[in-house]
Amino acid sequence: MPRVKQFNQEEVVEKAVHLFWEKGFHATSMQDIVDTLGINRASIYDTFGSKRELFNLTIDRYKNQNVERVSNFLFRHSNIREGLHLLFESSIDEGLDKNKPNGCFIVNTTSELGDDPELNQKLVENKTAFEKIYFDYLKLGVEQSQVSPYKDLKEIASYLFTLQAGIKVISNLHQSREDLMKIVSTGLTVLN
Repeated sequence: MPRVKQFNQEEVVEKAVHLFWEKGFHATSMQDIVDTLGINRASIYDTFGSKRELFNLTIDRYKNQNVERVSNFLFRHSNIREGLHLLFESSIDEGLDKNKPNGCFIVNTTSELGDDPELNQKLVENKTAFEKIYFDYLKLGVEQSQVSPYKDLKEIASYLFTLQAGIKVISNLHQSREDLMKIVSTGLTVLN
């Protein structure tokens, strides 16, 4: 009779997100995975296939959660500039939070493994998803006469993605919140 899995796969992947986020892909050993997830190697291989396949699931989970979180956050704010300002302010606070791993899991992964063709596709999908959120939000701003219809929304959306990723990287340098907020204020002048 086959053994029944005694763990929740979603919870295990969530734990793995935090492990890989904290340590990175290469520095995370199978023993780290076994210890953190609390399941044996055989179950890990049987359920997820390999360390790399588990890692790919964590990237997808993190991306999907953040795309939904950012979209929901922005579209709750009808004032476009205020919504973007608050989003970046929140990103700064997360980046400076000592109780969270440094930076953004996707940004860290891009730095560590961005030259990997298979993973690169996932990273491009993440970029595309975020640029679409920004584009749709800016388009709403145009419809509400808060953003000039003459602005190149696609370029601005790409810029906003880059600004947010940059904030995550710079917050690793432990700059002051005030300095980071100045970067945001300057960055958002693209909407003027």
